[in-house]
Amino acid sequence: MFRLRKSIKLALALAIASGVAVRLATMVTALAEGDPDHLLAFPLAVIFPAILAGLLLAMPATRSREGALMRLGTIIQLALIILLPPVALYLALGLPVVFLVVELFETRLPRALREPVVRAVLA
Repeated sequence: MFRLRKSIKLALALAIASGVAVRLATMVTALAEGDPDHLLAFPLAVIFPAILAGLLLAMPATRSREGALMRLGTIIQLALIILLPPVALYLALGLPVVFLVVELFETRLPRALREPVVRAVLA
């Protein structure tokens, strides 16, 4: 069984929480100035990706190494969607690229490069 290291999970959770906090502060500031756009975008641009990332972080171990790496890539992609609002749409549309990168990582990268990375992020 493969799972993400606790330190990686904690770092991702902190990044997502800080991104949500920053976006919340931005939304409140924009509302104070009379701009409701940030409030209207908040559920789909912040809450939904944060919930999805939280669910992925809470999932049990996977049976395959590829599955764990795909989960990690998806969580990182969701964190970037929260943290980088100007490019969030492109990141969301590019989510299948995460799976392609993991597949290429597992099948095409030399074992000498692949194994240290996997040992660093998977327990």
